[in-house]
Amino acid sequence: MDGDDDTSGQMIDEIYANGGEETDQRSRRAIMSGDQLDIEAYSALYSGRTKIMRLLFIANSSKNPTVQLDALRMAYDEIKKGENTQLFREVVQKIDGRLGPNYDMDLSWCEAVERKAEQKKERLENELNAYRLLKGNGALYRPLVELLRFD
Repeated sequence: MDGDDDTSGQMIDEIYANGGEETDQRSRRAIMSGDQLDIEAYSALYSGRTKIMRLLFIANSSKNPTVQLDALRMAYDEIKKGENTQLFREVVQKIDGRLGPNYDMDLSWCEAVERKAEQKKERLENELNAYRLLKGNGALYRPLVELLRFD
């Protein structure tokens, strides 16, 4: 019986720390206190698109306007670290100006990201065409995979 208790304690620690070996204070904060969800502690367990999608789920399913806006604010900030302009537009539409001018549509950021993506796509297509002309089909594999990952 004692062996079972030790194993379950280790499993809870691993789940609580999101599978990592971190011991910093942020990974040890309680996510729930009563019925209130600590959105920052919860979202700190994730990164990238997973973090954004979880924040949007919280914003969409919460009935508390403060929780909704906190989740949307954090999603907005996280999206700006990446390159997903479509998701950015959706979040800005959901915010609808309720967070002030700092969280309005940033068209210059969207255009810059889309321009950069178009340049990368053109570069990958050119690289693919160059490999196709210079090499046999075996050399096409790497640029083709990169191009498919891009789309």
